[in-house]
Amino acid sequence: APPPPAVATAAAAAATASSPGGQGAPLVSDGMAGSPHLAANGVDGGVPAAGPLGSFAQSLTAKSSGYARAISDGMATLGFGAQPLGTPPPVALQPVGPETEADRKMREMQAKQAAALAEKRRQEEERLLTALTSNLGYHRGRPVAAIVIFRCCLQWRAFQAERTSLFDRVIGVIGSQIDRRQEDNAALSYWLCNTVTLLHLLNKNIKPANSGAKKGGARGVFDSLFGAARGAGGGPPAHNEASIHGGSVGGFRAVEAKYPALLFKQQLDAFVQKIFPLVRDNVKRAIAPMLANCINTPKPASRGRAHDHTSAQQAMMRSWSDILAVMDATLATAKAAHVPRPLVQALFKQLFAFVNVNLFNQLLLRRECCSFSNGENVRMGLGQCEQWITAAGAEWVGDAWEELRWIRQAVQFLVIGNKQKRTLEEITTDLCPVLSVQQLYRISTMYWDDRYNTETVSPDVLSRMKQQMTGTSSAATHSFLLDDDATLPFSAADVLSAMDPRELAALNTGMPVPKALEGGDYTFLEKELKLVQMA
Repeated sequence: APPPPAVATAAAAAATASSPGGQGAPLVSDGMAGSPHLAANGVDGGVPAAGPLGSFAQSLTAKSSGYARAISDGMATLGFGAQPLGTPPPVALQPVGPETEADRKMREMQAKQAAALAEKRRQEEERLLTALTSNLGYHRGRPVAAIVIFRCCLQWRAFQAERTSLFDRVIGVIGSQIDRRQEDNAALSYWLCNTVTLLHLLNKNIKPANSGAKKGGARGVFDSLFGAARGAGGGPPAHNEASIHGGSVGGFRAVEAKYPALLFKQQLDAFVQKIFPLVRDNVKRAIAPMLANCINTPKPASRGRAHDHTSAQQAMMRSWSDILAVMDATLATAKAAHVPRPLVQALFKQLFAFVNVNLFNQLLLRRECCSFSNGENVRMGLGQCEQWITAAGAEWVGDAWEELRWIRQAVQFLVIGNKQKRTLEEITTDLCPVLSVQQLYRISTMYWDDRYNTETVSPDVLSRMKQQMTGTSSAATHSFLLDDDATLPFSAADVLSAMDPRELAALNTGMPVPKALEGGDYTFLEKELKLVQMA
């Protein structure tokens, strides 16, 4: 049955009153004339029609066309009166009739404002990217570049954006800086600190957009009906700066990030995995020639044998001192760049493992190196290493001394007295528990005493070693050399979990705007960021 004339008249009057200026032609929207949403729910041509929702839509239409449109869209989302296949999407709100001069001026002014804001944002992004090409230093021991990137992305709401080029451009700048200075450990350590810190901030403060969704449909219905009044990702309004800087109740909460932000996290993780091996390999290349001089190759007996031995021993000690000088410089660089301690510990763990592999394999590869005098000389050098590791502290180098177990035990075997009286159990349990039987057999058969002419282990012990080796058929067990493990000794998650939680608080305090960013709108960096941790 057609609606009463009074209802139709009221609906038309309400639509006319909502037009610009309060007068003129009525507005036609997706909730009014010709709308498939309201037509499917009992409203046709802007007038309520008969149907199961006719009376409900009738009263809403009489109150406010915009409110009716929002409710009708929400009901369509819930499945009430679903649109048939092939129905065109709702049309944008457009005035009926020719555009007035006032409407044209308003539209042009809004377009100019939007263009001005877009240009301002572009200039701010360019200024940020230019600043990242220089060393921005540190604020209270924390890398400024990482903090600036995070705060800018937060301020500009890049984390909630479905599409943005900002993250790719930041990654491009960082990547180019790393590629240009691959042999500069100071620059690499700077970016290692920044990438880990930025990854730490993202890990603590952003989450996938659907990770916090509540079970049930009540919250989703509310957001679908009135989400237009909220910011991206269902957050607060886009211009609510207080929510960023802690002015709102409870402070800033974790951002529900979209795909570009989550991809940004993965790219930062990849940078950590790229930078760390570069720093490590630079140090390895520096100390490799020195390690070759840490084991002396005895020369045939000559008239000046004692003098030659002393000179060789002094040269070996200089090599050990040079190696530890490189370690000192590496540690100082890491400290100056504020590289997190878990990463510094992992770095020195691999560096001393490299020393261990290099020296151990040198002893076992050449018989002339597997001598009593070499054992004494290497033991003196290892004593210097132990002193250096103790002075550096476990908080920086961790258990690096344990990485030298193989060479330490091999040297102990070379210098131990009365080898002929040692049993196999004593050798494998007390003297050299970490060495395999293949390695013990190799050392025992190659050993020679160039100082006191002592003998190696007894024939019985050698026979038992040989029997144990023949009992194992695996190809890996027949190898007596060590491999240099170049894999990362950590994951980014391990590093982040090992970092001090109090370090995050220091990242949230306001800081002065860096000189490289002066002249732009970056005053938000001076404000404190109050964070509410993710559950």
